Amino acid sequence: MTQACHRKCVPPHYKEPELSKGESVCLDRCVAKYLDVHERMGKKLTELSLQDEELLKRMQQGTGTA
Repeated sequence: MTQACHRKCVPPHYKEPELSKGESVCLDRCVAKYLDVHERMGKKLTELSLQDEELLKRMQQGTGTA
């Protein structure tokens, strides 16, 4: 995330010691998007894991279909 957002938002040759307003806004949005995607992926993976556990339980009980 750090490298991707830095590469996207900050030019390779620094002109000033501080970030410009545009660079700061870009970094904020980039990090927010990264965290949003990370949260969504975590929820989806948890959902899939719970579905797998449920299917495994059904199969072990002999009521699942393969």
